[in-house]
Amino acid sequence: MWSPRAQIDRMRFMEQWRQKLDAIEQLDMWQDSVLQLIFDGENVVGVETALKKKFYAPKVILTVGTFLGGLMHFGSTMLPGGRVSEPASYGITDQLIQMGFVAGRMKTGTPARIDGRSVDWSLTTLQEGDAEFNAFSFLSTPDMPRMPQLPCHILYTNEECHEILRGSLDESPLYNGQIDSIGPRYCPSIETKIVTFADKTAHQLFLEPEGAVTNEYYLNGFSSSLPMETQIKALKSIPALRNVRIYRPGYAIEYDYFDPTQLQHTLETKQIAGLYFAGQINGTTGYEEAAGQGLIAGINAHNALKGREPFILGRNEAT
Repeated sequence: MWSPRAQIDRMRFMEQWRQKLDAIEQLDMWQDSVLQLIFDGENVVGVETALKKKFYAPKVILTVGTFLGGLMHFGSTMLPGGRVSEPASYGITDQLIQMGFVAGRMKTGTPARIDGRSVDWSLTTLQEGDAEFNAFSFLSTPDMPRMPQLPCHILYTNEECHEILRGSLDESPLYNGQIDSIGPRYCPSIETKIVTFADKTAHQLFLEPEGAVTNEYYLNGFSSSLPMETQIKALKSIPALRNVRIYRPGYAIEYDYFDPTQLQHTLETKQIAGLYFAGQINGTTGYEEAAGQGLIAGINAHNALKGREPFILGRNEAT
């Protein structure tokens, strides 16, 4: 429950946020699925949605995440989707391939979400957050009330956990041929960790709160595509999680991406003028990297509309 003071601070926060949003002019939002792009020769001129709504624009930026042709793997169970309970997107990939683009498939994964009420917190190590507050958004100001800072907790896998996982590798889509797409450089699954680093007797995990007023925790370091029953059995072998309950299991997801050599340094495509790609559609593997690309694509789309010079960061300027 929120304390009276916290409720007042939250109301102030939301009111200040609304005032800032109201100050942003010419921003419209529409909730729908884009099924195809609209072209005029070799120029993009808009998009068409599932509701047959057409939006015309001289610049279009695709930031589609894992949704293009998204397919989720829970052991042998496969479900179409970009995330749990969110539909995949179809149509754009085939359309761009017909326009001469080269596409491929990538895979990534996510861990189980843990019910914090089932964790023995005394068997974890507290990890406090940063004491210094740094805002990422221009909507934030130093005097703006902040949401409560919550800590993470550290715990470790063990040999018993590894043995359970090894015993089910033939049921892992990553190893039994069910998934044959390429994977990211970062955030390997727990299956990959125990195979690649077979000499390690433990791997560090982080329980990260999903929000200020929820019991849901993200188990960073335990991404998995193994069957749900195997995941739960392996988690229960970790002392702090012996009575664990989960909101949903981890899973792998395959999705479409486009070879980034088809882009200019502005992230505008070489084949189609006015069309920009940013994020996982380019094969990126991290939130920060994807967000940075979205920023670069947005700046360059704006600069092109205004007749300004492109904004390009050198290899020594972008990390």
